[in-house]
Amino acid sequence: MNSVLEELATEYTAALRDYLDGRGEIALQQAYDIGRKTLAKGLGVLDMATIQHRALVKCLLKARTPREGLQTLRAAKKFFVESLLPFEMSHRRIQEVNVALRESERRYRDLVENARDVIYTLSTDGTIRSLNPAFETLTGWSGADWLGQDFVRLIHPDDLPRATALFQAVLHGEAPPTFELRIRSVSGTFIPGEFVATSQTQGGRVVGVLGIARDITDRKRAEEALLHLNEALEAEVKRIAHALHDEAGQLLASVHIVLADLARELPPHASRRLQDVRGLLDKIEEQLRHLSHELRPTLLDDLGLGPALEFLADGASRRTGLLISVEGSPDRRLPAATETALYRIVQEVLTNVTKHAQATRVRIRFQRDGRLLRCSIRDDGVGFDVLAATTRRGSRGLGLIGIQERLNAVGGTLNILSAPGSGTELIITTPAEV
Repeated sequence: MNSVLEELATEYTAALRDYLDGRGEIALQQAYDIGRKTLAKGLGVLDMATIQHRALVKCLLKARTPREGLQTLRAAKKFFVESLLPFEMSHRRIQEVNVALRESERRYRDLVENARDVIYTLSTDGTIRSLNPAFETLTGWSGADWLGQDFVRLIHPDDLPRATALFQAVLHGEAPPTFELRIRSVSGTFIPGEFVATSQTQGGRVVGVLGIARDITDRKRAEEALLHLNEALEAEVKRIAHALHDEAGQLLASVHIVLADLARELPPHASRRLQDVRGLLDKIEEQLRHLSHELRPTLLDDLGLGPALEFLADGASRRTGLLISVEGSPDRRLPAATETALYRIVQEVLTNVTKHAQATRVRIRFQRDGRLLRCSIRDDGVGFDVLAATTRRGSRGLGLIGIQERLNAVGGTLNILSAPGSGTELIITTPAEV
């Protein structure tokens, strides 16, 4: 079993055990998502069966009685059917099938009719060939009215250039695993959708596109709410930082004036003691200034992300002894929410490196790629097993969760590359424009 199947089998086994433990619809949703992920990776139903077989063997070994084993088999069957839902449309491409396969195709067609996501096929010129009933439920349009129509008529005007490029990418097998587009509803509003699409081939020739679209309105609302929450928190942090810098600074300045007046009235030996006190106050003022800058650096608001990160890296290097370099730059100002998210993410990563990585060097590198900005953060520390860490339940630390939530709020993505003894690299991709 190759590494991709190994990863999917581990995830599938954990989800099946959750289902056997009574998690119901939540676990079935996991099965469905694993099926979609398998399809997006270019694997087939036989690969899915291999994964199911491996997971089922592991679960049956835990059965204590024949009755419990039978219950496991029945539950696993339902779970397996749910995971196969994204694959059923591929069976429609087969023209020469035997009687058993035709019966299987009928069962899968029934599954499509009851699917919660929109399942569709397009011809190579972009016309719609099929739509399942979920299309009407989602958009309000009659699916029959759209058969033979160009799919671009359903897409938000601002998304058309990207939708056209993605359609061509799917036909050439170069599309990303998932992408987002806004779909027109019968009311005239647009519904945010997450898409998975793959090319359909026949006789070695591409004949169309098979896709699945899911309504992500609730997710978008949650991301917007999280963005507003982050903005509110940043505003409060900014207020506290300014209070530390301005109000506390003014109080310390007043204390300096009073001490200077006292020093003139005291004998020399007492005046020298006051001078020591003023030295301590200077250190307190410096610490407050650094704390204020780390809470919310004015550089971030005034000059942007690049200078703010250079200041952050310099401070972290002096405190920890790490050699931290910042290479490249965002070139121009980013949306305020994106700048804040990236600053906080780098701040969190540097904290994690200091605590856990046993590293000596950290490299932060920026690179523009069209409308996207890529930020790479790499250390030379001890590294870790990414697959084991991300599939083991309860193992993801609050730092990683916080990073992912901040990226979700600004439409970014996170990819982690690491191995024991080989350091760690986080690759962050965010939109570079509003």
